[in-house]
Amino acid sequence: MHALLLALKNVFRNRRRSFVTLAAIAFGLTAINLFSGYISNVYSGLEQQAVMGERLGHLTIFRRGFLLEGKLDPKRYLFSPDDTRKIEALIHSEPGAKLVSPRLSLNGLISNGEASTIFIGEGIVPQHNDMLGAGEADDAGGRLDPKHDAGVAVSSDLAKLLNLKKGDTFSLLASTMDGQANAVDADVVDIFNTGSAGTNDKYVLTTLALAQTLMNTQSVERFVVLLDDARLTDQVRNDLARKLADAGFGVEIKTWQELSSFYTQVRQLFDMIFSFIASIVLVISAMSVANTMSMAVVERTREIGTLRALGLTNAGVVKLFSLEGLWIALLGCVAGFVITVIAALAINASGIGYIPPNSSYRVLLQVDLDWLRMTAIALAVIFFAVLCAAWPAWRATRIEVVDALSFV
Repeated sequence: MHALLLALKNVFRNRRRSFVTLAAIAFGLTAINLFSGYISNVYSGLEQQAVMGERLGHLTIFRRGFLLEGKLDPKRYLFSPDDTRKIEALIHSEPGAKLVSPRLSLNGLISNGEASTIFIGEGIVPQHNDMLGAGEADDAGGRLDPKHDAGVAVSSDLAKLLNLKKGDTFSLLASTMDGQANAVDADVVDIFNTGSAGTNDKYVLTTLALAQTLMNTQSVERFVVLLDDARLTDQVRNDLARKLADAGFGVEIKTWQELSSFYTQVRQLFDMIFSFIASIVLVISAMSVANTMSMAVVERTREIGTLRALGLTNAGVVKLFSLEGLWIALLGCVAGFVITVIAALAINASGIGYIPPNSSYRVLLQVDLDWLRMTAIALAVIFFAVLCAAWPAWRATRIEVVDALSFV
């Protein structure tokens, strides 16, 4: 304790220099903490968009081989009504499974009677839709009517293209599983923004019953599983794979991360940027402490010689200066945390918004407080600060005591 107090007093022997070093650490840490909080918020938003907005759930179950050859021979990889009942029962028996939603993809032409364009979409049980994309918020789009099988939700840019409004009737044309042309009439029950510029001009969401009618089948293509806790994803995936294999079903199970390539790409990019910025902050902090402590050692060489002459060991000298570096880094990190919290609250309350890449709507700039990553960076700063303080002190102990006492 005495050594800590002595080191703290020594830190402020040259207050201006110490404060400059503290400021460099504090503002550098603030910058990396704010960026860390921003990317943490982006990750959370992308996860919510993928799991709920894109209706991917946490797990998706396909028949084995579907992802490679399903488009060439889709009928071969469908689950029959009997398979569907058995698989749903197995999944519902798994602890942590909140929802099992059978799906059927479709694509073709959509027409308002005067103009036509391509569409992509999927069929979903309306009640399941309410628990996923349409259940995110009170104003969430993509709602379906459980009492109206022919009701369809149309993406907003597609609705503008075909001049469709709620209540309008239009036609969907597609090839059935047998390769025959088929058409159905549908009604617009909702118009919504998909959140993606790539799909907002061509996406339709139909009831599963309408999709099966259009594709002339009672089978389904895949099962989407929503979990109570996203942290159980890998565990439930392994359990379901074992249960389904034991039941004789050849399936492959994909997580939402594997199906959402955009999330994976964004995360890899931001993690690389974060590592680069964190490295710069660490270097700046370390060099600031090294500069401060090097100057302090030079100024106090005679003092070091006196302490050694009085019996202080070389290790004791290194320890004393290391503790000074520890105090500088610790105080800088505390100041950085305080500034981070204030800046994050100010940013979150500012209402600043932007349109992200591949998005079709504006989002607010928000910064989370990622305490785990903030603490890790702070510990790294402290560690390198102690090393950079110990090095010049160790070099000073290489000087003979007589030379140190006469140092000018």
